[in-house]
Amino acid sequence: MMGAEGKVVEDPYSLEDEIKNVRKMEDVDLVLITKDLYDPVRERLESVISSQTKPLITVIPSPYSEAEPMDVRKLILRALGFG
Repeated sequence: MMGAEGKVVEDPYSLEDEIKNVRKMEDVDLVLITKDLYDPVRERLESVISSQTKPLITVIPSPYSEAEPMDVRKLILRALGFG
């Protein structure tokens, strides 16, 4: 992504700690997590991700995962603080 920093996390079990660190950063508004990394820890992260509005955390398909339809309305409402 142009004009954006990125951090590669390879261990799904360290995601929760990484999300806690990112939540403290004022200049981070969006976090993208690949489906392959998210799936093994989905139950642990579901409440963390759904209970916050900033940064917006979304799961995206990786090149090796099957793509699923996205509920864009739900994502927009969540980004606006209504979801």
